[in-house]
Amino acid sequence: MRRRRSALLALAALCAASLTALPSGAAVAGPPPPGEWREVFSPDGSITRVHIPVRAEQAPDAREREAAAAAEVIPIRETGPSDRRFDVVVVGDGYTAAESATLRRHAEEKWAEIAATAPWNRYEDGVNVWLVNVVSRESGVDHDPRWGVYRDTALDMHFFCGGIERLLCLNESKAQAYAAQAPEADAVIAVGNTTKYGGAGYPSLATVAGGNDQAGRIAIHELGHSVGGLADEYYTPGTTYTGGEPSAPNVTRNPNGGKWSDYHGRTTPDGGVIGAFQGGHYHEYGIYRPSQDSLMRNINKPFNLVGLDVMDRAISAEISGLPGADCTGHAHTRTGSLPAGGSADQPDGGYFGAAAGTHRACLRAPESSRFALSLLRWDGGAWRTVATADADGRLEHTGARGYYAYRVRAASGSGAYTLGYDVP
Repeated sequence: MRRRRSALLALAALCAASLTALPSGAAVAGPPPPGEWREVFSPDGSITRVHIPVRAEQAPDAREREAAAAAEVIPIRETGPSDRRFDVVVVGDGYTAAESATLRRHAEEKWAEIAATAPWNRYEDGVNVWLVNVVSRESGVDHDPRWGVYRDTALDMHFFCGGIERLLCLNESKAQAYAAQAPEADAVIAVGNTTKYGGAGYPSLATVAGGNDQAGRIAIHELGHSVGGLADEYYTPGTTYTGGEPSAPNVTRNPNGGKWSDYHGRTTPDGGVIGAFQGGHYHEYGIYRPSQDSLMRNINKPFNLVGLDVMDRAISAEISGLPGADCTGHAHTRTGSLPAGGSADQPDGGYFGAAAGTHRACLRAPESSRFALSLLRWDGGAWRTVATADADGRLEHTGARGYYAYRVRAASGSGAYTLGYDVP
């Protein structure tokens, strides 16, 4: 079995309105405890950060470990062996034994929201989704609908985390004990039995309100951190970045945006074109992002082209055994969707210039379809096919200097595709 990466849903938190302090008398006197940063999301999609105290966490006791080990694991979507798929694990809190159907419905709804967004919508046949049926003694979560309402639940999920009403926290160790019952875990999402808008992010998972139809956006944002290693693109006004060059692929100190120069001028799904926009990585000055707005800056936006391609490569790296599923490591990536019998030329309906040397490309298409990939060269009067991909969607051709283009054709079936290629 290949070495698996445990997908980490890094720092996050969800807030529907302004920060709400704890009720009078709830504060503890003395010096402030050690803190940690959490993200807070507003209804308009904007994101800020807040600093909250670190909360001591009680490890699961023997009874709780036994309950976790006995929990039922339900396949919501099983597409293949876990060592060849991206595995998402969903655990729940505040669902009694009589509410197992509600837990499953909430889990399916949250996954459906994720699966409908790019690039997840390209991996219908490459993702397993497991639901661990966590049974609580009482229904609901603490401090819902108001402060002071307590419930006996398996994962201790509660609002008003760190004094912020919509911050939905839990016992991370207990949640992981249940998640470990699934075959594998590349990402863990904890859904709470509440309709109140809220959520939070942890090093190993994210929480969302299971019964709220907007809360799933936090998981999509956090997967950008954990799966793709993307940095946040929002900032605090008046701040200046003075650190070294960030390792994240979507922020840079270079005012020309050289890190993503291949994308410059291209139309991006979040609006506008790719360039170098000042502000990001929590600072207004001294650092640049690829687009005006994206999912890493505003939760209501899609990924920009840079983030989309990064996520595409990261997800596909966990998937094997599908036609073209291992199309990673290429310098250029293009995506699209075709109806049965349709075709498209790439890049972006145009062509590219290349020096003499070897062209390498890979096409990933839906498993149930058959897509063909060809490399065309301009001979001065017409486009001529010089190479075609093999049955696995891979193409390699050594050619002369000139102008080239790729043609993708849906020979049978339809759906979304991804083309990765290198130019000599």
